[in-house]
Amino acid sequence: MKILVAIDGSQPSITAVSVAKRLTLRVGSTIELLTVIADEPWTYGPWPIPVMALAPSDLERAQREVLARLDGIATDLAADGRTIRTLVRQGRAASEIVREADRFGADLILLGARGHGAVDRILVGSVSSEVVDLADCPVLVVRTPGLQRILLATDGSADGDLAARFVAPSGIFATAAIKVLSVVDAGMPWWTGMSPIDGMVAADAYADVVDEAERRAQNVARSTAEIIGLDGVEAEVAPRGGDVGSTIVEKATAWQADVVAVGTRGHGAVHRALVGSTSRQVLHQAPMSVLVVRPKRAVVTRARTSVA
Repeated sequence: MKILVAIDGSQPSITAVSVAKRLTLRVGSTIELLTVIADEPWTYGPWPIPVMALAPSDLERAQREVLARLDGIATDLAADGRTIRTLVRQGRAASEIVREADRFGADLILLGARGHGAVDRILVGSVSSEVVDLADCPVLVVRTPGLQRILLATDGSADGDLAARFVAPSGIFATAAIKVLSVVDAGMPWWTGMSPIDGMVAADAYADVVDEAERRAQNVARSTAEIIGLDGVEAEVAPRGGDVGSTIVEKATAWQADVVAVGTRGHGAVHRALVGSTSRQVLHQAPMSVLVVRPKRAVVTRARTSVA
């Protein structure tokens, strides 16, 4: 495993380091500690705050100081059979984190959530949200240090099972209790008709749809637990309350989960901004850490043609 841990000196990023220390990693794994020194205005909120460009000598001094702190953290993370690297970049935080994850070939990115309010995150965004959107590997957004209870939510689709297919072979949660959650989603009964008789007939038909949705959810939960392949994995089916994302967060909170793991279809940024997704709802609403796993981006190659 190659783990990239993004550190900005805040308490949430230090919590991310403590989570990295608790992960179950195979011998030969590498943890890379990255700090990005910003060289652009801080754009959180409606008015950008100007950042004074550092003189070359000041930048070199800042890099040395940051590296010294990272070396101290690296010493704390050191373990037999594990390699720890430290790196300082200059630039835009989210962009540099994603760029380094690609260069490093990271299997997982860890970073702390700053804890801005839900409205602010939706309207303005955050480094963690942007990294989740752009990274080509799973991202664990850390809010709490615990790793004892993992709630894995899935709808049984190929994308929904991405989290299970990452958690199982990676082994990073090998010592945790894992519960699989499948939310019953029968859709909205828009076809209930206008007259009372139409409504009565439609209600009976809708009850059949709900029963089928419950049976499907039970099968999804059981099959996903089998994908994980660990002893003692629980499977639970939850009736949908409001939206699916809120239902997942409610169940995770009730179970006192430390981490919610979800797969995502990886829609484009415009689609996410306008429509949203279950993974985004969970990321923004959950009080606990969230692991988001998306499909790898397809590599597009263009054949070169020559004109004789």
